[in-house]
Amino acid sequence: MHRAYNSAFMHMLRDEENAKYRTVMKNTLAFDPEIMRRYVNYMNNPDERTAVDQFGKGDKYFGVCTMMATMPGLPMFGHGQIEGFAEKYGMEFRRAACDETPDRHLVERHERQVFPLLHKRHLFAGVENFLLYDFLAPDGTVNEDVFAYSNRVGDERALVVYHNKYAEARGWVRTSVAYLDKQAGRRLVQKGLGEGLALRAEDDCFCIFRDQASGLEYIRSSKDMSDRGLYVELGAYKLHVFLDFREVQDNASHHYAHLAAFLNERGVPSINEALQAMFL
Repeated sequence: MHRAYNSAFMHMLRDEENAKYRTVMKNTLAFDPEIMRRYVNYMNNPDERTAVDQFGKGDKYFGVCTMMATMPGLPMFGHGQIEGFAEKYGMEFRRAACDETPDRHLVERHERQVFPLLHKRHLFAGVENFLLYDFLAPDGTVNEDVFAYSNRVGDERALVVYHNKYAEARGWVRTSVAYLDKQAGRRLVQKGLGEGLALRAEDDCFCIFRDQASGLEYIRSSKDMSDRGLYVELGAYKLHVFLDFREVQDNASHHYAHLAAFLNERGVPSINEALQAMFL
């Protein structure tokens, strides 16, 4: 058996034992990150209550489902999960006992928010460049209710930040937790966000990226992200899935620097259009 069913994913995230699940992840990364590639993450199976019964149909469900779609290993959807079926489906069933109709709104939200991420599993499934970050609150403590992690394959990069709690959260994604680096002599290594996303820490270099959840694009100084990290504010069960990272070199007129200062960390539908509008 080369796969391991990861029941901790379902139980701990459902019960919001976030610190415990982060500990599971940290211990796995410190022992051998390759183990994460073997995990089968799921939100229900024939022996458990249905996903809609355990997680509902709102932001919490889609937050955990997004984690399932963007974590290393293998995501597993249970019978009727996408359709929102409430009947517990046993392995011995020949047919459904209840006549349920798929929840069209739930299916459409999967199509909009989750399915595009499943098309990018090549970016999320591996562990070679996977990093789990501490989310630092303004008082310097680690907010264990926020899951922040990045991954990359070649020039493709992703950063996921999800808040699994009915509360408000704000802070910095800056430094990863320790992981076992076999190529560095089996030492425990930590990296900064800039290194995790392979950014160029140069004064005139800017990073542009898109939030898949909102569709908005953001611009940040690559050096600032490397030195200070990324500041994020999240409401209850809210998330960001930052994709489509690209870096640009500023020109002699400092157009990108002026745009970044003008936007002041706000997102816009298109950075290129915002740059053109500001220039005009």
